[in-house]
Amino acid sequence: MFSANRQLRMHVKDLIQQNDQAGIRPNETDPKELLKHFSRMKELNPNFFFEIDMDENHSIRNVFWADAWCRAAWEYFGDVVTVDTTYKTNRYDMPFGSFVGVNHHGMFTLLGCYFISYSFADMFADRHMWVPVFFKDEFWAGMRSTQHSESIHSVFDKYLNSKSSLLQFVRQYQNCVIDKEQKELECDAADLRGIIPCVSSSPIEKRFQREYTNSMFRDVQDQFIKKADCDISSVNHHGTSKVCEVDQQKMVFDMSVYSRYQVVYCLQSSDVQCDCFMFQSNGIL
Repeated sequence: MFSANRQLRMHVKDLIQQNDQAGIRPNETDPKELLKHFSRMKELNPNFFFEIDMDENHSIRNVFWADAWCRAAWEYFGDVVTVDTTYKTNRYDMPFGSFVGVNHHGMFTLLGCYFISYSFADMFADRHMWVPVFFKDEFWAGMRSTQHSESIHSVFDKYLNSKSSLLQFVRQYQNCVIDKEQKELECDAADLRGIIPCVSSSPIEKRFQREYTNSMFRDVQDQFIKKADCDISSVNHHGTSKVCEVDQQKMVFDMSVYSRYQVVYCLQSSDVQCDCFMFQSNGIL
């Protein structure tokens, strides 16, 4: 709107900032173009969903949309969902957020996204509820790790531009969704072409090989390989359960370090549970 070498007086800058905070946008055609685009997408595929929230001045406050692929992915992979609001904003400083799940290949998958005109900071007043230690025995699909967030942002960086208008941003995001769709289909095709050989003669590993995708089976194999670093130090009986103390050897800065874990085996149900809860948390079991 303004040339690069143009010097704005302070009260003009303040006025622009006040207008932004009030929801008054520099480009009045943006809401109309965005609505037209979403309506067209809805005509092409009735499973496309969108919602635009506008204030009394007809300025956009909040936007949410999800195409047919994202909605289908929600049905399959919506058991664990993270809301990522740490990515860049658009040219109007509306924070961009995405709903993200993990698919059957252990890759993040996009479930929908939104623009908001306000912060959800108040949600974190009860931040003790979000401390992972309180949920270590819950299914997280590996989402506790910052690696997923970094992976999401690295993909977004290829397509999204903070200088884009709302409509440009939406179109760029759609290219990102198409890229993720293609990669998932490629992984599906790779699973059909061949399987990863087992690293042991264990019938348990063989069962995982038959049931899991290649990428998820690699995570299982990693644990089978690490079995060589584990020793059972003690076994005790408690009612209908056996409690094993397991020492795992690790190399830290070329020094041998041992970590102790407690593994409980239920004689009646044949359930096995380690106090690290990694298999349950990451969705391996």
